[in-house]
Amino acid sequence: MTNTLTKVIAILAVALFTGCSSQPFTMEGTVESSVNEVFISVGVEGEFDTFLPEEKLAVTDGKFTYQKEITEIVPARIRKDDSFHITVYLVPGEKLDLDFLGYEFKYGGSGIYQECRAADQAIAPARSAMDNCYQYIYGARTQEEKMAYQDTLNRRSEEYFGKLVSYFNSNKDVEGAVLFLSSEYSVDNIYNGISESMKQGRVGKFLKSRIDHTEKMRAQQEEEEMAEQRKIDAMSGAMAKDFTLNDLNGKPLSLSSLRGKYVILDFWGSWCGWCIKGFPDMKKYYQKYKGKFEILGIDCNDSDAAWRAAVKKHELPWLHVYNPEGSRLASDYNVPGYPTKIVIDPSGKIVKVIVGEDPAFYTYLDELFGE
Repeated sequence: MTNTLTKVIAILAVALFTGCSSQPFTMEGTVESSVNEVFISVGVEGEFDTFLPEEKLAVTDGKFTYQKEITEIVPARIRKDDSFHITVYLVPGEKLDLDFLGYEFKYGGSGIYQECRAADQAIAPARSAMDNCYQYIYGARTQEEKMAYQDTLNRRSEEYFGKLVSYFNSNKDVEGAVLFLSSEYSVDNIYNGISESMKQGRVGKFLKSRIDHTEKMRAQQEEEEMAEQRKIDAMSGAMAKDFTLNDLNGKPLSLSSLRGKYVILDFWGSWCGWCIKGFPDMKKYYQKYKGKFEILGIDCNDSDAAWRAAVKKHELPWLHVYNPEGSRLASDYNVPGYPTKIVIDPSGKIVKVIVGEDPAFYTYLDELFGE
């Protein structure tokens, strides 16, 4: 009895150790003979948006090799130059043969990668047909051409995703197929569609870790957004902090000098695409309610020359001041992004804060100043 118990404990200990221990992943790759080096960056285990520093792999006669001890499946980015990289999954205890020629790559090697290759080959024609439609749309010279290609793209996209779903439904218990398709299709749908035994395996655990990590990141982002919103909400009703900055003529202009009228502080920059996109509507409303409010543009993160050039180029008719490097004005007003518009009433109190180029800003002006 004692010997039997000892054996059972020993077996469990070995199983536990094996499940947590690292195993070697190996790769043999081929590239064009003109390529001298390849770069690989491996994902941090359990952190799917974090990658280790790049490693340089020497290429000899168009061939390179790589080996790493890992305990779980991780993504890796591989590139030959600065314009393009591919993403592959490194699987403990497996060998990947990777042909990385031009902008194409093909899987080979041990069983799981053969399964990945089979999945890739099965959906490749439908994916290629869809990608070609995108290329046609990008290259279209007129809106009519784009619309004509768009109808075809819609059909090709439906065919592509139909092929994905069909292949997945027929290969739910094939590790390589599930792993490969998880980069082409919704990870949640893939995970929810596999069997319980697959969920307990290495691929299922990898997918679950990805889902858990994504949910964790989403929760953190939501908390950060809520914290920013609390800061914004806390500003409403507070007195606007006075400041003095130089205007386009190099003369000091203070916020307090505008007391007695509604003032809109517009935090923007010449580098901000959404700021620029909003200028036509801002100019329209500035004219629509002329005399009922003033806009004070506060340039951020620009050089003096870039600021002046942008004001002139976009013909912005309202007041402007330059916010120099090192100023704390944006942080004093808890500006979370650009553009941010802060409405101040005639008594100097903040009554509205709107972040981004949001139509709600113009609706608010209509409510505030409309007849």
